[in-house]
Amino acid sequence: MKASKIAILAILVTVIVMAAPASAYVMSQNIETKAERMVEIADGARETVMDLVALVEANTTIKQLILDADLDEDFYGNVSLCVKDGTMVNGTAVTGDGEGWTYLDAANTSLLAGDYEDAIDNAREALAIFRDVLRSINDILYDAGVETGQILEAQVLQEAIDRSMDRIEQLRALLADEELLGNLTDAEALLNEAQTLLDSGEIEDAKDALIEANSIISDVCRQLKEIAQDLNPGRIERYLGNAHRYKEKFRERFGHAWDEEIDVDEFLKALGYENEEAFMAEFQGMIEKAQGAEDVKEAIQSLKEIGQMIRNMDSALTQEFGRHREQGQSMPGKGNGYGNMGSGNSP
Repeated sequence: MKASKIAILAILVTVIVMAAPASAYVMSQNIETKAERMVEIADGARETVMDLVALVEANTTIKQLILDADLDEDFYGNVSLCVKDGTMVNGTAVTGDGEGWTYLDAANTSLLAGDYEDAIDNAREALAIFRDVLRSINDILYDAGVETGQILEAQVLQEAIDRSMDRIEQLRALLADEELLGNLTDAEALLNEAQTLLDSGEIEDAKDALIEANSIISDVCRQLKEIAQDLNPGRIERYLGNAHRYKEKFRERFGHAWDEEIDVDEFLKALGYENEEAFMAEFQGMIEKAQGAEDVKEAIQSLKEIGQMIRNMDSALTQEFGRHREQGQSMPGKGNGYGNMGSGNSP
């Protein structure tokens, strides 16, 4: 087998390897999950076919080689099996749904209706057709003498861009830090640039943009790992222990304020709380929320909110005591240091 054919066969791997053991892959799942996964796999196989077709059509040299070999009808005949009625294929609208599309559409319809066995059966039929189409297109390209290196490179680059986009979405689901989220937005912009360059056939420039985006993503992952390490159970308990102590310190300072004839309830109303008890209840609720956090994002956000409340209240109390001192009254219980939860970095 020539090297060019070996190279183009690599494009088949994602479908053939994934599709052949598909039933085994989902064997341990419940029937609904099996159906969902089988339909997802079949849909992914169709997308792989259409992505390859798009790469071929974007290259005028390859299109001409297929035409010169008189294989264009075979090529687009295979494509028509994967599309619905009315889709434009080689400049002509397809008449009737393709066989693969028909099975895939039936699989999706059955899945929505809760007919999971039918969904699985139809997805398998669709998958078999898409695999055959992909093999046939491979043979057509080989017979037409197509140099497959650039096609394969573009395909690999496309998959890399897609993976990085998926990684950004996964990271966004874990993060609350605005700076890190902004970094992910920058990385996403670079991936969009890489996609535009790839679509224009500028593969080397697309690679550069992808590398830069992945560098940002890697840095975000590193920082997230550091945050997660800071939020080990012992560290969280220390933060929460400090929060409890600050709560009691505020109770003491409110007592000093009452002693100095400061109306604490009025003071707290100006800050958005109904009265002293309402503030303390809200503070306690925030502590309990942090204690019950189920993931890193929720824990980080809850601890940030507690730290911000401490800093804001400490500053407001200090200013209130200062105002009374200027009026000739004492300022007991000055709150230096109350706004930093512990000796470590706050989350």
